[in-house]
Amino acid sequence: MTIKTTYFEKRLKKIESSDRSGFAKREIQTLHTLERLANGNFLCAGASVADIGCGDQFLKPEFEALGMNYRGFDINTVDIEVDPLPLPDESHDLLVSYALMEHLKSPDNMITESRRCLKPGGYLMINTPNWWYSSDIFFDDYTHVKPYSPVSLRALLNDFGFSDVWDFPNLRCKGEFSYSNRYRYYLANLRPFSAHFPFSKFVPGFLKGKAKGMFILAKK
Repeated sequence: MTIKTTYFEKRLKKIESSDRSGFAKREIQTLHTLERLANGNFLCAGASVADIGCGDQFLKPEFEALGMNYRGFDINTVDIEVDPLPLPDESHDLLVSYALMEHLKSPDNMITESRRCLKPGGYLMINTPNWWYSSDIFFDDYTHVKPYSPVSLRALLNDFGFSDVWDFPNLRCKGEFSYSNRYRYYLANLRPFSAHFPFSKFVPGFLKGKAKGMFILAKK
């Protein structure tokens, strides 16, 4: 038993007792927005998605509700740092990885395997902390070993042969402007306004957030 497997087994037991269906719906709604911004077409009936680091597979019902074919892999079945994904070459339209990259000492195998399994024109979606805004808390999680910024992760994926790479703050269920404007990371990281702030009376949710992570979409 390693520290890594112990950590993820404890985390899985904790989340298995909670209802995350509402959170899953928000993740898919957000992914629809990112899909449009990256000119993709992967959230559709008949498409195949693999979830790397899937935990309790809470996203499975939402992907299947779209008519997609879902496969999930976690540490108990695949150690993505060293193991191949048990998937055929060029078989999937989308691979997603939430909160995993920061736990890998080396991303080489994960990225190589993801690209191998994607169809031409398929997409890899990565959610990981953004070092620009998480540097003060990143290593509070003792299993975090490798930080990334939007610049470094875009360069990494380009070097591994992904043709187009987009980066977005990891806000959920916002309008397209929140993900695509020039100051998107700064605005996403703003502290929520207090109840007495004038704008909050007229525009509910105005600039709420404090997001310290990022979404990356990379096209094969």
